[in-house]
Amino acid sequence: ACQTALDMEARLVELRQKWMSEDEWPDIVHGMRHRVGLNSGDMVTGNMGSKMRMNYTMMGDTVNIAARLEASAKQYGVYIQVAENTYEKVKEKFEWRFLDNVRVKGRKRPVKVYELLAEKDDLDDVHSKVLPVFHEGIDYYNNQKWKEAQAAFEEAEKLEDMFPGRKTNPSKVYSERCIHLKKNPPGDDWDRVWILT
Repeated sequence: ACQTALDMEARLVELRQKWMSEDEWPDIVHGMRHRVGLNSGDMVTGNMGSKMRMNYTMMGDTVNIAARLEASAKQYGVYIQVAENTYEKVKEKFEWRFLDNVRVKGRKRPVKVYELLAEKDDLDDVHSKVLPVFHEGIDYYNNQKWKEAQAAFEEAEKLEDMFPGRKTNPSKVYSERCIHLKKNPPGDDWDRVWILT
């Protein structure tokens, strides 16, 4: 699934270039993107419904989390968001950015989520520069050192690729979150969980 998501991303880059070279497509097509949410676990799949109306579908908590991650990827300005269940199974095969520890709607237990960036040892120059600074910010953030964290995230934000159509990025999200948490300290018993609304 991770490899397929990356292959889809690569193919979309080719298609965007093709569409830009053809006059028949509006600008919105030139910047077309997609989002993917990945999770691993038990689920029910198959034809469901009745004899009168039946569809192939999948159901279960695993599916629900994947769907929530696909939708919430937009809040972080990322395109492939992966739950820890999947990450743990293939973490050595790909390049990642830790994103957050989130509680999705309809679920009490938090989920660690990651941005899938590339195959192992195939990280682009932008992410090679962004990741060390971003993860430094995460370390400060987890220790409630808001000023230092915000400075690191602001530095990382300058390095992020803000291509046309990208309205935010993880560095900007955390920079703004640091401002909020500075004014509203979470306290010593903070679980470092962000509730996705």
